[in-house]
Amino acid sequence: MTQKLTPAIDTSLYPNRWIAVVKDHVIGVGLTPEQAFRAAKRTRSKDKPALLFVDSEGQVRLPQASAADWLNHHPLLRETIALLQNQQTEAYLVGGAVRDLLLGRNEVVDFDFVVPDNGLTVARRVANGLQAAFYPLDTERSTGRVVCDTPDGKIYLDFASFRGPDLESDLADRDFTINAMAMSLTGSPQLIDPLQGQQDLRQQHIRAVSPEAFRHDPVRVLRAVRQAAEFNFTVTPDTETYLRQAVTQLDTVSPERQRDELVKLLNTPAPGHAVRMLHNYGVLAPLLPEVEAMVGVTQSAPHYQTVFEHTLTALEVWPVDVEELGIPDLLAGHVRRYLNIEMAGHLSITALMPLALLLHDTGKPLTRTEEIAAAETKIRFLGHARESAHLARQVMNRFRFSSQATDFVTSVVLHHMRPLMLAAGDKLSRRAIYRFFRDSSSPTCPAGVAIALHALIDHQATYPPGQGQTEGEQLRHVVVQLLTAYFEAQDQVVDPPPLLNGRDLIDIFGLKQGRLIGLLLSHLKEAQAAGEVTDRAAAIDFIKADPNFAHQQTKDL
Repeated sequence: MTQKLTPAIDTSLYPNRWIAVVKDHVIGVGLTPEQAFRAAKRTRSKDKPALLFVDSEGQVRLPQASAADWLNHHPLLRETIALLQNQQTEAYLVGGAVRDLLLGRNEVVDFDFVVPDNGLTVARRVANGLQAAFYPLDTERSTGRVVCDTPDGKIYLDFASFRGPDLESDLADRDFTINAMAMSLTGSPQLIDPLQGQQDLRQQHIRAVSPEAFRHDPVRVLRAVRQAAEFNFTVTPDTETYLRQAVTQLDTVSPERQRDELVKLLNTPAPGHAVRMLHNYGVLAPLLPEVEAMVGVTQSAPHYQTVFEHTLTALEVWPVDVEELGIPDLLAGHVRRYLNIEMAGHLSITALMPLALLLHDTGKPLTRTEEIAAAETKIRFLGHARESAHLARQVMNRFRFSSQATDFVTSVVLHHMRPLMLAAGDKLSRRAIYRFFRDSSSPTCPAGVAIALHALIDHQATYPPGQGQTEGEQLRHVVVQLLTAYFEAQDQVVDPPPLLNGRDLIDIFGLKQGRLIGLLLSHLKEAQAAGEVTDRAAAIDFIKADPNFAHQQTKDL
């Protein structure tokens, strides 16, 4: 079965080779799918490439599905199937895992099973057999989850009862045909495909299983767009019609479910394309009116796109590895570990970054002004970062993100211009670096590094192709200094340990508890970060010389 690719890929360069493809780019090549996958991960570790075979004539083919070969990549799944067979349990693997088998995708962490009844009971038995964690996921649908810890991370096994009297009814109640296939687990695995999902995979189509699919669960409106962007598939015309008809019902879906689909959509390999689809289908206005308001809003040079188009370009820049942003190898590992930090709500910084990019200029429509000087119109957005941060917080609260995730995204949006302003100034001082991280970060909201990365992405999306290299190099130099201080000089520049504390000021100077103590310690910490105070004796002298201390002493006389 052949697969369509865009003309951007010259497949004649890869005869008899496997290629790993992301966003119309070949990022890995090998004689086997494993080699191509490993090569892709070396260059772009966080992407999920499609693995395709190019034959001797340069034709691209989907991998031939082999359940046995695919199961070899998932020993936990083999063990689970063996448990089910030993317990003589009728069960079927369904949904995304079957789809990924047919696409040759091996990075699967979620496996969905259906059983005739008592999904909770089956899940509990499997958890006991695997010595894994179990908890009820949906008691109304008798759905249980098994969570397994593996060397590569957590694997989730969900067991649900049929959505109807039999398997065929269950599959007919799902969202899209590519997700409505099953694999029987009794004896040799056999594909069950009553809705021709395999054919839609070949044709790269997102097709609703029925006209009622979106009405039954309107969140599928977002899921259709997300999977079209994730797989580079096309939504069929009839499915688009059903989708548009269901947009008005999206507000009947809980904010939490909308949030989860939105995060997944923004973390596809093509988030900008996904947001454009939301706009084109009429979904963006009711879902994110703050983003829809940016459509058609013009801006002055060096910007060459409207605010909305600039935002989509920034989103398209984001799914790259850190080296592609110009981060040196010595810092790249630190940055990757930082991006993997998990916030409350089980969302990593990586998952939250595209939200900040999406919202960073939402304040521009509200702050846009035009000034005419020397017959030239200059468009300004004074205070747009603060207005954008206000809107970002509203969005994050509306979708019920955790307070930590909300603070993080809001901070990135509020301070997203700071690195650019630092790059426009003179030599970057230790004091300026300290103030940057002091203002933008806290122990519970480590946003400073994300702001620096955001600035590099924002810059790439600002200038027309081939322009802005000088400005980009100046910004990159500042960002590298910020990252170096954060990762390699934390105790010296970013967060120096205190030489004095509040009790010391009370004991040594006879001060009373109050605002002055906090003010003096804040000044002292900044002086330490600037390299002006290095020991306790110098710290005491610094406090004595502080004008606020002297003023208090005068008042006490």
